[in-house]
Amino acid sequence: MTPPTRTAAVALSVEALLHQWARQSAAPAGAAVVADTEIAARRRGGMEWRTPDAVAVSVLARPAALDPSMVDVGWAAASLAAARALDACFGGHRSCLWPDRIECEPEDGLDVAVSSACTLGPGRVEFAALTVRVGPVVPLEERSRITGELLTHLRDLASGLDDPASVLDAYRGGCSTLGRAVELRMLPHGSMRGVAADVDDAGRLVLASPTGLREPIAVASINEVRLLPVQ
Repeated sequence: MTPPTRTAAVALSVEALLHQWARQSAAPAGAAVVADTEIAARRRGGMEWRTPDAVAVSVLARPAALDPSMVDVGWAAASLAAARALDACFGGHRSCLWPDRIECEPEDGLDVAVSSACTLGPGRVEFAALTVRVGPVVPLEERSRITGELLTHLRDLASGLDDPASVLDAYRGGCSTLGRAVELRMLPHGSMRGVAADVDDAGRLVLASPTGLREPIAVASINEVRLLPVQ
């Protein structure tokens, strides 16, 4: 049976509606919220999402035994879902940029943002909202097609959080940040440079320094990831 989907013409944000549904009415795994317009949509770090005519979809994951230390796997899952959905709609091959961006085809003309927000229970992740925003998308037929593909792939990856290793294996194969020199602007301040060597088993970026030190970087600790020019 297909999980339920709630559609709103206007919402504060799709995550807010989904979290309310999960907390107050025990929304099932795979439940989704779709909104035509969001009043207070946010990117990672609380930055305002300003793209007009966007498609916004948020899907609920209820992983069976995802450890709280692995919350960053949710970002990988949402990113993979976004890239796969856009490939299904338009063809071509889009890649993930750790942790929350999609490298689109030049002709796409789209801004894409993903997010993952986890609610913790005793010793585990109780539920997570995996969210993708894509815009601008004006034609109704195109909006419907993108929404449908996002629902399909977000639900697939949400259920995949029961096997986080498989999600991360797929993400590593589709992440164009890996192998690149990067500058990380950290929170609350400071920066780090190195090579994005890997994504570890908790979904953190492994930054390799010129001295050989390898440091795992959590999504919550960064402000911005900047790809450096190829030398």
